[in-house]
This record gives sequence, structure tokens and C-alpha cells, in this order.
Amino acid sequence: MPPSLKDALASITAGKRDGCLARLAARREQLADTGRLRSPDYWNTEGKLPNGKHFYAIKVDKLRAYGWFSSRFPGVFYISHFAFKKGQKLAQQDTNRVIQNWRRIEEQDT
Repeated sequence: MPPSLKDALASITAGKRDGCLARLAARREQLADTGRLRSPDYWNTEGKLPNGKHFYAIKVDKLRAYGWFSSRFPGVFYISHFAFKKGQKLAQQDTNRVIQNWRRIEEQDT
């Protein structure tokens, strides 16, 4: 389990963790199969990357999987990290982390 997912799940009550993980897995599979998720219930456009494209959040209650679609591999969605959403607005630390991970992955071969 990625450390950011472990940290985010620590903020969710024990009785809801398994359900959140199951719904997150189902939404990831739906995104992989169809390339789409129902917005705004399961999916939000969150912010912009340095290349002008957007990054997104797969949503399950207050759990978020932040990521972007690859510019090099059509249909590939990279998950940057997971977070427990405390407020309504996108946290700057989540934006910074997505951009940092995007640079590591997308800019390494350019």
C-alpha cells in the first residue's frame, strides 16, 4: 500500500476503510475501462499542470486519488498520491505534490 494511501486511510474511521478501498478500486477500474468517471460525484478537475493540462481527483467520500493523464501514453492515468480531504478547497500541498510527481514522471524523458 502506498504510504500516502496509508496516511489518508488513517483519517477514516476503521469501519469505513474497507468500503472506501473497495469503491476506490471500482472507480479506478471504471476509469481504466471507460476513460471516464461520473462528475462531480466521483471525479473532479482540480488544477493545472505546468504544461497547461489539468490534473484530477478520483473521489470516495473524503478520500482523494490525485493524478493526471499521461501525455506520452494515451489512456494512462498516473496517480500522484492519495489524500484525506479536510476542506472544500484544493490544498496547495496537494497541488505542489502532483506537480512534483508530474515533473518526475513526465519530464524525465523529454
